Amino acid sequence: MADFVFADRYAEAGLAPTAQVITARQASAERILEEANSAQILDLASAYYSRPELDLKWFRDELGKEDSTFSLINNERETRVLAAAILGEMVAAGRPVAILCILTGNVVGHRPPAEAEWLLHDAKKAMAQVSVEERTPKVVDTKIAGTTNPKLNDEIAALALNDLVTLQTLLNHVRAEATSSVRAVSAQASKALAEIGRQLNLQREEGQILWWLIGGHSRNLERPFASWGPLQVALIGALDLASLTTVSRLGPVAAPALLDRVIRLAAPPQAAGAQSLANAVDTLDREEIAKLPLLADKVPDFLSPVMSALNLAKSVGVGAWHARFQENTGLGADIVCEPEALAVQLYREHLLAQLL
Repeated sequence: MADFVFADRYAEAGLAPTAQVITARQASAERILEEANSAQILDLASAYYSRPELDLKWFRDELGKEDSTFSLINNERETRVLAAAILGEMVAAGRPVAILCILTGNVVGHRPPAEAEWLLHDAKKAMAQVSVEERTPKVVDTKIAGTTNPKLNDEIAALALNDLVTLQTLLNHVRAEATSSVRAVSAQASKALAEIGRQLNLQREEGQILWWLIGGHSRNLERPFASWGPLQVALIGALDLASLTTVSRLGPVAAPALLDRVIRLAAPPQAAGAQSLANAVDTLDREEIAKLPLLADKVPDFLSPVMSALNLAKSVGVGAWHARFQENTGLGADIVCEPEALAVQLYREHLLAQLL
């Protein structure tokens, strides 16, 4: 973590700690950056979005190793700045969990961060960049060759008759050369085959997505998208596409365009444009929701509100989930989203869950 970047984040937030505090915080942040697991990354994203009653004991303990006076109660704003700085380094390194949880936590603009808006911008940029990089084919080196010892031929030619000691030494050299050559060929072939296999898997993923798009039918509910309105297709299509994203971690960079294309296959809406999340979820049958591949138990509701809404509707019933939803996510069920934005939000939530 660069000294300039770390200190600059404090300056951007209007905080002016001493040089000693900066040094202590940076040492803690670098350790967290190296050792943080997925659950802790989700905690950092929740802290970034000011989730109430968040248990950050592990974070306090890490900072306490360099500064025993650090308190989450007295340093709430600094905690957000630190979380953003650490997440920013993870985003710059292209770590998918960090990128996705920052995007899903924003809930298509309904939960703006109190600090460090630059992080959200960086996450959006990294999402597109990493998506492209993951699908960019690498050069496969087909010139596979073993290792050779050019001196060995001369040594064999110079072998004297009945020199059994030298013969045994040369045989050992031949065996060592053969073993080394086999290992080199095996390593080169494995590397080439791994890349070919990755490219084939990506092509298979893209082919399945293309046939799904052409077919115009829901993969999970086995009905044409024309059976529902745009809001319902946004939810159903997002989970369909997420289920088909089995190789790339962040999905195709054109995922928003694919989802927009699927939404256009929906039946004409009774009310065009943006609608509430409650309207989108409650117009689905409970039996239909039960068939959807929800992974709500893997991501905190705070960071996956749309999946949480569907899961609550599945468990407590359509129309009866609104109060619990607000309690779990801090958002009202009446938040308004365009169908395309709703689909992208749910798609990313499911991708995040698949990575955990």
